[in-house]
Amino acid sequence: MKKLIYTGAMITVMALGLTGCGKDEVKDGNSETTTATTEQSAVEEISEEATVADVDAKTVADALLAEGDFKDNLAEVDTTMALTRLYGLDPEQIEDSMFYTNSQATAEEIAVIKVKSEDYVETVKAAYETRIADQKTACESYLPDEMPKLDAAVVYSNGNYVVLCVSNDSDKATEIIKANLE
Repeated sequence: MKKLIYTGAMITVMALGLTGCGKDEVKDGNSETTTATTEQSAVEEISEEATVADVDAKTVADALLAEGDFKDNLAEVDTTMALTRLYGLDPEQIEDSMFYTNSQATAEEIAVIKVKSEDYVETVKAAYETRIADQKTACESYLPDEMPKLDAAVVYSNGNYVVLCVSNDSDKATEIIKANLE
């Protein structure tokens, strides 16, 4: 019973934390990649010529799951629960989405969202940054070995797509995302 209460408390802390990460952003054309770090984010430039492929969120998320470097067995998360509880987003603003999250043993996760309007992209990116910060707070003493993954979390946007990937290899994750969305 204590374990269940503790797990519930951890989920609540992760979902409701209101801390933020500082970040620097560089935009080129319609795409942007941010790798989160404790102090500030390192940003990878994307070609101005980048065009967004018309692909569903599940395809991108499944590619990350299959080809990415994860030590945990990630599980699919209900869309409404992920949007509202994990990210605090308005489901009415979302055209398509897919989420995979960890088993509480790691900080690994995948979130792929296609928004209805590019006006909502910054809101989703801010929600991802908040999620990363919440995970850092939760993992700091509970799962300290997961901190490097969170420090290198990939937040990528291109057109109406916004992707979050926390994995063992952020470079590989970025490569997979670009292969599917550019």
